[in-house]
Amino acid sequence: MFEQLSRFQPGMAQQICSQIEGGTFSQVSLFGGERYSLRLSFALETIRALSCTEGGRDACSCESCRKFANLSVSNVVIVSQRDHVSIIETSLATFSRLANDFSRNLVIRSIRTLLLQYHPALFGGTLTATQNSLSDAASVLNEQLLELAGKRDVDVKEAKKISDELRSSLKSLYAASRKSSTISINQVRSLSEWTSQTSMGDGKRFIIIEALEDTNTSARNSLLKMLEEPAKDTYFFLISEYPGRIMQTILSRVRRYAFPPLTETALAAYLEPYYPGDRHYDSLEMFYLESGGMDVKKSRELARQLSESVVYHRQLGSAELSLLIQEVEKMQSQELLYKALLEEFHEALHAKIINLDRMQRFSVLLNTTSSNAKLFNQNAKLTLEALYYRLMEER
Repeated sequence: MFEQLSRFQPGMAQQICSQIEGGTFSQVSLFGGERYSLRLSFALETIRALSCTEGGRDACSCESCRKFANLSVSNVVIVSQRDHVSIIETSLATFSRLANDFSRNLVIRSIRTLLLQYHPALFGGTLTATQNSLSDAASVLNEQLLELAGKRDVDVKEAKKISDELRSSLKSLYAASRKSSTISINQVRSLSEWTSQTSMGDGKRFIIIEALEDTNTSARNSLLKMLEEPAKDTYFFLISEYPGRIMQTILSRVRRYAFPPLTETALAAYLEPYYPGDRHYDSLEMFYLESGGMDVKKSRELARQLSESVVYHRQLGSAELSLLIQEVEKMQSQELLYKALLEEFHEALHAKIINLDRMQRFSVLLNTTSSNAKLFNQNAKLTLEALYYRLMEER
């Protein structure tokens, strides 16, 4: 098990593998670390190994492992707060260019990761009109993926056609994923009902929850009850960039794993099937953003314009600010802008243009704005405007 992933995170692979083999893997785990450190990939491989009827061995062909090969599973639920669009668009672009087994499987798994957010276990009861529409879109995509999984010897022309058809079907789910936040109280209640059912044909159940630190109090308290005494054969994987923000009562009930950033060697090995040695990226995040269609250079330029205005207190006119925010909205690059702004402010601190106290206040504002925007699905334009004027007030 973990044969492929051990190339990129050998320490984590060895640790988790030994616990699974020794029968000591916890029912509640927290995978902490920065984005794109392969925490979700490790969670899914851990789930495959725990579900395997042959002891989790690599290249297993048992029924469970065959399902996991393309994530056509019914016993896994994902509540995700990630950039699905960039990841899926990267896989579609790769498939259109390479049209091989690797890229086809990449497309299927990346889209199915998104579709697992529409698992019936997360809804319970009656669906709203919006949920019905998204569920229908997910069903259509699932049929397309089943068809794609059965295809062999696809050429580049057909791969591009399939990719365009998938993009068309993904539109509504893309829009919903950009607005999605972390787990809600209603989803926790639905999951509680699901884990209490006794007729689960797949045996073990697995629940992956990202960004738990951004949930509201009622959802956290309700989830705490499930984590205190997990149902039999139910495993929870909490994935977080900021484990320190999770309430202590939850942290006391999890086994924690700290994922380090990928080394330069690991990053090169990970990207080799995409671009065999002919392209360089500073990080896996930049690879997905650029390959997924994001204009990273332009986003950083917008961040530079805003930071210079704030640092030197040269207020932008309303028309100029409006145009800048429109560009950010068009590119769907709010998160990238926040990170780039923080980097710009750090550079200003090192250059002694701003002092440490001002830098810390900028950092708090950016982190708070980013968290609230996700939690409350705030309007991007109003959020960015408010952030800019708040930053201008910090002298």
